[in-house]
Amino acid sequence: MPAVILSVRDLAARAGDRVLFLGLDLDLRGGEVVAVRGPSGSGKTTLLRTLSLLQDPAAGTITLGDGDAATLGWSAWRRRVCLVPQLPVMLTGSVADEVRHALGYRASRDLPSRDPGRGRRLLDELRLADIADDHPPDELSVGQRQRLALVRALLLDPDVLLLDEPTSALDPDAAEALREVVRREVSSRAAAVLLVTHDSGRAMRWCDRVVDLADLAGAGRS
Repeated sequence: MPAVILSVRDLAARAGDRVLFLGLDLDLRGGEVVAVRGPSGSGKTTLLRTLSLLQDPAAGTITLGDGDAATLGWSAWRRRVCLVPQLPVMLTGSVADEVRHALGYRASRDLPSRDPGRGRRLLDELRLADIADDHPPDELSVGQRQRLALVRALLLDPDVLLLDEPTSALDPDAAEALREVVRREVSSRAAAVLLVTHDSGRAMRWCDRVVDLADLAGAGRS
C-alpha cells in the first residue's frame, strides 16, 4: 500500500462561534485523488485552507510525511502543500510572468531547476493554447485563471495538491483535460490530491475515493 503523505488527526475549525468540523481524521496516500463533499457552509473550503496553513486550526494536528509545519518550515510546507482556490489571485502582469514566478520561486529555494517550456506545455494541455504569453491574467475568465493557477502550483512539484471546485467553471472538454493532467501528475510523482466538489457523480468517475465531511469529523457542527 502506498505511504501516507499527509495525515490529519482530531482537526477542528471554527467560523466565529460556529464549529464547522470537529475531530476530523484523514490520511492521504501517494498516487491517490480524494474528493470531499458536503453541503454549503460545512467547512470544505476551510478544510483546504487549514491544510495549506492559510488559517490556523482550532485544534488537532497536521503532518506531512514525518514532520509538521514547525519542523519543516512554513515556506517548505506551502510549496509542498499547494492550494488552488476557486477564485485564484494572480501575482504578476502576464501569463508568462505567472509561469516565471513559479520557476523563480524554485530557484530561490535551491530546488532542482525545471524545463522552462514545461509551463507552456501544461497550459496547452489544459486548453489554454490560444492565450498569449503577454496576456494580462486579470483579464482571463475564472476558469482560465484556475487553470493558470494550477500550472503555477504544478511547477512547484507539490506533494499534496488541494483543489477547490477545480472544474466548476469549465466546459466538458476543459474539465476532462484538467482531470487527465492532474491524474498524470499524481501518478508520475506519487503525489496526492484532495479536492472539494459538490458534484459527487463526476468525482466518482475520476477520484479514487469520495468522502463526506460529516463522515470524517465528529458531530461538531451547529
